[in-house]
Amino acid sequence: MPNRRADTIAILTLALLGSLLFIDVLIGVNGFYMRDLTRYYYPTKQILRDIVLHGEFPYWNRFFSGGQPIAANPEHEVFYPLTWLILLPSYDLGFRLHILIHVYIGLLGMYALLRSMELRPFPAWFGATAWGLGGVYLSYINLLPILFCAAWLPLTCLFVRRFLLRRSVRDFALAALFLGLQFLVGEPTTVIQTGILIGMYALYRGWYAVPRVSKSITRVIWIAFLSAAAFAVGAAQMLPALDHVHDSARSRPFDFDLVSAWSMPWAKFGEIVYPNILGRISVDRVMWYWGGGLYTGMGSPFLFSIYAGILVIALAVGGAFVRPRGGRLVLILCLVSALLALGGHTPLLLWLYKLGIATSIRYPEKFAMLGIFTIIVFASQMIERLMGGDDDVREGTLGFLVAATGIALVIAAAGFTPLYGSVFMKIWGLTKSAQAAKEIHLSHVDWIVAFARGAIAIALVWFAAKKNARLWIAATAVFVAADLAYTLEQLNPRMPRRFFDPPPAAARLPNDHADFRVFHEVDWYGNEDPARQYFSTGDAVYWVVRNGLFPMTPAGARVQTVLERDYDKTALLPTVDLTDSVWDVKRSGRADWYEPFMAMSNAWFRAVYRPFKEEQKRTRGDFKKSEPIAFLEGQHYPRYYFADQLISIRNRRDFVDKLTNGRQTPRAAFVTQPAFTPANGIVHAVRETANTAALDVESFGQGFLVMSVTRHKYWDVRVDGQRVPTVATNIAYQGIVVTPGRHRVTMEYRNSLAQIGMGITGSVGALLIALAVFWRPRIGRPVAAYEEPVHVVADAGGTHMEPAGPP
Repeated sequence: MPNRRADTIAILTLALLGSLLFIDVLIGVNGFYMRDLTRYYYPTKQILRDIVLHGEFPYWNRFFSGGQPIAANPEHEVFYPLTWLILLPSYDLGFRLHILIHVYIGLLGMYALLRSMELRPFPAWFGATAWGLGGVYLSYINLLPILFCAAWLPLTCLFVRRFLLRRSVRDFALAALFLGLQFLVGEPTTVIQTGILIGMYALYRGWYAVPRVSKSITRVIWIAFLSAAAFAVGAAQMLPALDHVHDSARSRPFDFDLVSAWSMPWAKFGEIVYPNILGRISVDRVMWYWGGGLYTGMGSPFLFSIYAGILVIALAVGGAFVRPRGGRLVLILCLVSALLALGGHTPLLLWLYKLGIATSIRYPEKFAMLGIFTIIVFASQMIERLMGGDDDVREGTLGFLVAATGIALVIAAAGFTPLYGSVFMKIWGLTKSAQAAKEIHLSHVDWIVAFARGAIAIALVWFAAKKNARLWIAATAVFVAADLAYTLEQLNPRMPRRFFDPPPAAARLPNDHADFRVFHEVDWYGNEDPARQYFSTGDAVYWVVRNGLFPMTPAGARVQTVLERDYDKTALLPTVDLTDSVWDVKRSGRADWYEPFMAMSNAWFRAVYRPFKEEQKRTRGDFKKSEPIAFLEGQHYPRYYFADQLISIRNRRDFVDKLTNGRQTPRAAFVTQPAFTPANGIVHAVRETANTAALDVESFGQGFLVMSVTRHKYWDVRVDGQRVPTVATNIAYQGIVVTPGRHRVTMEYRNSLAQIGMGITGSVGALLIALAVFWRPRIGRPVAAYEEPVHVVADAGGTHMEPAGPP
């Protein structure tokens, strides 16, 4: 009964803490905006919502790059159930909730995992807070697919562990369902880390079983069966996603220099102890990250922080000295995590890359999650032992804290001397400036805070397990929450609600946004002077993005864009080839290089920068009110038209050469078949929906109808009800030969693999849910001692046995 009351208090305080820290977002006053949230997720979820509310399944996205798959692309999380919160009457509310609900899942899921390991309520609360409000997890709020996957990691581990210990059908079903939710999200790196974790744990359990070899093999086989069931649960996403990989930019290896740039630098390990040692992600919505040079060419980290609290790392290091059972597994998992996260900073990733194993890994730093998760679980076990009076854990923890706090004290004291600033600038390659002075000040403040944090932690560890345990628990809980809250604001800054409304620029475009597309040329020019000027406007930078309708934000105003950058590297290969061709023609020196591409892509507007000085004068320096982009209106090129000339090309290089050296009419079509002289024709009417188009056309001879919609194998094109083959046209688009007369041309996009996957997901998911709900396990045999290595923990109520290993 006391534990039930303590559980209730712990769960309520976790929920309350998550709510209080994000209360402004929860009630809708502010919203998250950093990084991909503004540029990608907020507008793409609006597209998904619109398609569904108009009665169609979201197979196809007409808003990007002439059209791209949406259901097959895991970035959209179409099949993930909690994505459907965006269908609430208020889109903005649904979007905020479908992020925040994962904060609660992370907190409560981790609490449940740690309680299942026989930890008392407070150690479980401690680990849950360190995970759900720690730096790694909060970094994922800006990276939704990873957040959605990571949220279910603790519950997956909980039921995998329980299943391996007692072979319950219900536990198998629940483990497969929670792992299946990760597959439904389809974020590969997080799924891989989950697989490493549960696979290594299965081997660990087998190592301590008798007979060792056969038990290990049995457990690995069970993990394979469980993974297969989970994959079946996620088949709706995984089958089309794996197919999409072969058709998209992901089928081409990433450049190793790019991969290496997103590798975790060695210096980031210091962030585990000192959260701002490399800089601050945001201070009043401005980044002050002096360690950006460690990410060559990027300027900022992929994971904003890996800090989980000073007590977490102190307990983990202190506990390592007592050599607990399971400590080797913790060490192995941390080493694997570190080696993969370091990426290009060790020979391992390059070796894997050359073998063709790691060519699809884009962000090695993601793998830091595996180590941090393991450390948090281990630290939670150690605080259990600390509360039980384990002096060895206390001494080891205090030793680490004294060392870390002493270092902070020395550096904080040095910060009051001129030497600190000069050394700081030399270490980080800074020159004397107002920015450097600000960074020196922020760094000094952080060292003072680090000293204060360490001193309080020393006091708490010193008084652990002494009299008045409730007061100690309350004081430690307040400290842990405050420690993590100190870094929270900079990791997840907010924008006011009006930031998410369509900007004024959208209203200046023609009302019928469905008729045209925009070529946002300046989005490609990140290193040009205007870009550097506009993106050096401090806290107005994201307003510049929003006000300038930079891709992919136009989709939020229902404006279609084309020839844009492939931010998530999931564009279809024909799209990639077309955009490569655009810049090849531009580099050739052709003055009107953009004209033929706008003509073949239904682009009526071309986005260019307004002069920076003029906009600065107009807004009186307030770039939050700026309109940095001018949308130059050109000819109204149609999306569907009859070509007046066919030009046969052999390949993309030939396409570029012909555009560079020749002059064609806007209605010329480049095709990959023998050319003929096409007859003229008229497109009388067009009706488009998300996945379909219906055209009433008339051809005055044998004509060629160009459809400026990205070609893909799942398009079904028919003329008067008869299916016809399409011809690759203008590299990325498609066309058909039309016989004389009036015709009805229809286009329909439907991904058959998604349909098959949904059938598998529905049937297997329903079966597992039924087993989880209705299966009543029989009373099994007692688990043998070798099945669960234990250590003895003493508490005020006597002595009890608990598992010693990690999850």
